Amino acid sequence: MIRVQRNTKVAQNLKLNHEAGLGNKLFSLVSFEPAASLQMIQARAQMLTLIRQYFLSRQIVEVTTPVLAAHTVTDPNIESLSVATHQNEMFLQTSPEFAMKRLLAAGSGPIYQICPAFRAAEEGKHHNPEFTMLEWYRPDTSLSELMDELQLLMETLATSFGVAWSAPKRVNYHQLFQTRFNINPHRASVSELLSIANREFPQRVQHLATTQGAEKLDDVRDLLFSQGIEKTLVSPHFVTGFPMSQAALAKTCEIDGENVALRFEMYWHGLEIANAYDELLDSVELVGRAAKDNQQRKEDGKPMRQLDGRLLSAMDSLPQCAGIAVGIDRLLMCLTNSKSLEEVLTFPFSIA
Repeated sequence: MIRVQRNTKVAQNLKLNHEAGLGNKLFSLVSFEPAASLQMIQARAQMLTLIRQYFLSRQIVEVTTPVLAAHTVTDPNIESLSVATHQNEMFLQTSPEFAMKRLLAAGSGPIYQICPAFRAAEEGKHHNPEFTMLEWYRPDTSLSELMDELQLLMETLATSFGVAWSAPKRVNYHQLFQTRFNINPHRASVSELLSIANREFPQRVQHLATTQGAEKLDDVRDLLFSQGIEKTLVSPHFVTGFPMSQAALAKTCEIDGENVALRFEMYWHGLEIANAYDELLDSVELVGRAAKDNQQRKEDGKPMRQLDGRLLSAMDSLPQCAGIAVGIDRLLMCLTNSKSLEEVLTFPFSIA
């Protein structure tokens, strides 16, 4: 809600406007106040301090990389914010992944970063175009070991904030679909999944039906997962075994007869909090995935994105590693029992 300043302030500012030659153009002055309370601002500072202490104790080095760069992700499900510079178009980064992988390839060893990230057309109760991300990478580390490290960090934070935390239940994507919808998401056809979606979430399916190529397998799987499964993951969960088509920059392999991505996501209070990969090391595969992404972008009427040549050059020197991204703002919501991002952000998009 837009709040108008007290009349005395309005009158004072009108006087200043007149003296500055602005007339009455700024008559409806809105509040300058942050959306987050001062207590919440202090809680964020406490959380960030604890995170930095945790990584310092584990000898993981904090790094800083640019939030503005010449290239961005090719992922057709993520839209970047572009910036016109004095030279050419550049992009606000959707995560620090590309630059951090260049550091890993240069021999940095284990590293982490806390930074702003940007994604276009993402605004709502649990989304803001600008958000804070914690991302870290560990060479010679497995996904299971990364789960253990994330769990220990979460225990540290939960204890400090005095909130309930239990060891995350480790569940499989297939298992979740089988329990909730009695179907194998890896082998079900689009029509089979759409039939379930139409039965259980008809209003949500309507917007898919008007989108070019909307009846794509992953679109419907994502709808069923977000509406029928994600919200039920209230206690901590680690979810593994995502379809190979959702690998992004993770490795893939065959497990129990299914082609899956080697990655996991952490859920808490029905929110995705973290996303981790056993990182792809194959430069040829990276080129192929980028080409496939751009073909999908073309079909969806979205702008094509050129693959980052520096990331491609770094791939041959990238060590075997696992990496993870954690949404800091959502994490703070869980630690403070908040219901929306507006409670934990100083100036969300609506009042930025």
